Amino acid sequence: MTSLILKLQTLVALLTGRASGGLSSQRLRVRALRRPVFANIAQGTHTGYVTLTAGTAFASKYLLAKADATAGEIDVCGVSDCPVGIATDEADIGDPLAMKILGVSPQSALVTASAAINAGAYLYTAANGEVQAEPTVAGTYYLIGRAIGSASGAGDIFEAETCVPVKLIVLAKPSSTVAAINALTFSSTPTQAQAQALQTAVATLATDFLAVTGAAAGPTLLKILTS
Repeated sequence: MTSLILKLQTLVALLTGRASGGLSSQRLRVRALRRPVFANIAQGTHTGYVTLTAGTAFASKYLLAKADATAGEIDVCGVSDCPVGIATDEADIGDPLAMKILGVSPQSALVTASAAINAGAYLYTAANGEVQAEPTVAGTYYLIGRAIGSASGAGDIFEAETCVPVKLIVLAKPSSTVAAINALTFSSTPTQAQAQALQTAVATLATDFLAVTGAAAGPTLLKILTS
């Protein structure tokens, strides 16, 4: 019993620093062991989801998210923004928010429609983090997947298969065609007015051509409207 009491007294001395013979250094080591150890959990690989911080408010679930200018933060994706994932919950600014990474997980995802969408339709970015079917208005969009389920209208949540975002540029209907140039008439001795009409038509055609080549300068999908 006496031996046990001595051992307990020695242990108390170690923890409180009252022991002699250099036991204060032992106390420091004990304190060091008590200190919490932190790890950087943001680095490494992910199986499809990652938790980030909301840089803007997410008013509803399953909205497309884009990278914020601040590292580790995401914002609601706009129609012309490149999305990085789908926010799985609502969030206020500064809240932690789980995001499903586009093109990583083999699992399907839930998304929010901006209008009615049929099953099987390809999905593109829309305003306010929503998705839409193939765009019919000139602009820049991103393909994000294909609909598995369907949506009857704006705000509907439905199932989709996702992919790595692919840029789509939609160009307005060309203002001039080869047929319009061929329709020009000339007299045996072309007048100045006829020459100017031809010059104007060719210049318009050149403008349309430059719009196409400019849009296709980088890797992108390209759609030219016909009406």
